[in-house]
Amino acid sequence: MYSTQKQGRVAIDRRSLLGASAALAVGGMLGLAGCSSSPKTDEGSAPDEGSASGGEVAWDEEADVVVVGSGTGAFSALAAADAGAGSVVVLEKSEAWGGTSAVSGCTLYIPMLTVGMEEGSDDSVQAATAYLNKVAGNRGNKAGIDNYVKYANEFATWLGDLMGWQWTAQGMFRDYYEPYEGYRFFGRNASIDSEEKVPMWSELQNKCKELGVDIRLSAPAKELVTDASGAVVGVVAEIGGKPVRIKANTCVVMATGGYDHNPQMILENQAVPVYVSNAAMTNTGDGQIMGAKVGAAWGNMDTNWGLPCFYGGSPEYTGELVYDFLTNDWGYYRGSAGAIVVNRQGRRFGDESSAYGVFNRAFGQYDTDILDYTNIPAFFICDDEYVSTMTLPGQAAVGDPLPDYFVQADTLQELAGKLGIDPEGLVDEVASFNEGAAVGADPTFHRGEKECNVVISAWRTAGRDLPNPVLAPLATPPFYGAVYVPGTCGTNGGLVTDENACVLTAAHEPIPGLLAVGNCSAGIFGGQYPGAGATLGAGGIMGYIGVRNALGAL
Repeated sequence: MYSTQKQGRVAIDRRSLLGASAALAVGGMLGLAGCSSSPKTDEGSAPDEGSASGGEVAWDEEADVVVVGSGTGAFSALAAADAGAGSVVVLEKSEAWGGTSAVSGCTLYIPMLTVGMEEGSDDSVQAATAYLNKVAGNRGNKAGIDNYVKYANEFATWLGDLMGWQWTAQGMFRDYYEPYEGYRFFGRNASIDSEEKVPMWSELQNKCKELGVDIRLSAPAKELVTDASGAVVGVVAEIGGKPVRIKANTCVVMATGGYDHNPQMILENQAVPVYVSNAAMTNTGDGQIMGAKVGAAWGNMDTNWGLPCFYGGSPEYTGELVYDFLTNDWGYYRGSAGAIVVNRQGRRFGDESSAYGVFNRAFGQYDTDILDYTNIPAFFICDDEYVSTMTLPGQAAVGDPLPDYFVQADTLQELAGKLGIDPEGLVDEVASFNEGAAVGADPTFHRGEKECNVVISAWRTAGRDLPNPVLAPLATPPFYGAVYVPGTCGTNGGLVTDENACVLTAAHEPIPGLLAVGNCSAGIFGGQYPGAGATLGAGGIMGYIGVRNALGAL
């Protein structure tokens, strides 16, 4: 039950442990097949605040494919260049290449990954499709999931060959929803097989340059340009402080990321408060807003790629997310033996060893008595045995100073008083928890019974003789605690697309010439997190499908 290793080695970390409401008007679409722009006219909108149809555009430049954003948009650019696009331009808002993706774990979610199958996975189209649809629920894109599963391994094979990378499926994080139908413990999570960390996005940038992709940094897109029929035919970008009108002969690919750092959009759209994000500060909803102005529908705007985080002080929900990496808890901290997470009543509210995206959902319980979210804020609690044997955020080694936001107390009652937790509730909860933990059991939330959860943090207690590697009593004073809140590694709602990444109107009619991938799209997973690498996998695979389809090369 408590095996920490199923098919070979288990990695030790996750790659260094790691605005405005817009009218969703329906344009005069005619349900045209495909989503490439019309080649018959150069008619377009005058580049003003909106994107009206009509006037003749004086184009400054042109390209076959224009990609807006260099995160998962990098895959779209490479796919377009490799599929025969005569010219590809990437517009990146930041002065740095890669967006949030460049500092990610660089894992891709690949059903039926060749190396995974070779190493023992029994994955199949039926299993992967069933699993992803179950995770996505009735908000997923079923046709998109079908295409994702169909082309995922082809994409990984193409990318590996193009870049000279070998894949491994031996990472720590796996499918997150055990035991959903189609769940697989192993084989769907592709990372570059190397003894040293490969700078994936630097290598992608170099390959783009090698293939002739024209990369423009500090070049934010400002507006989509449409022709008289409503097709997107280009984009206006700000380059060198001046507007530059770039005609897109085939398509524009929106890959601008989420809206994490647009407080108004956060307050208007997120269903549950969120306080911390490690998404790039340039993620301000640009693609969602530009798309809506040309008639695109929005979907799954209330969701995010959940990531619980430690927090300094008492959180006030203003929509301004703290940009931070050090406080992110991918599961190593709360899931390790000797720690629990409780609410203000001192009660646990979930299996702390669950994957980050799964546990983050538990914050959203609304209490009809106090008329508030009962689990926000929450509190991370551990004892001295934990602190003496394992690190916490900001510590390079055991014994290093704890972060300032941790408090210490000789008793649980004192700790509760310092943090604002009900003392009796905390003492009772810890006593009940300790009774089970001493024999390796968690009858309340079954911590340690799912192999996908155990593998995340069990390696941290390798030197301790525990009946369950992710459970131990909190019994050794002093005790330590910190405020613990819902966070994210990116919002994941935006422009609704079809199975080929073509952007749709509210009437589900395609907007010719416009694709959307990554976190500026509504995605295909219904706003949920099926497994490690789903963010990069979705952005990469749907971009590969989309541009190749637009170029007639799919």
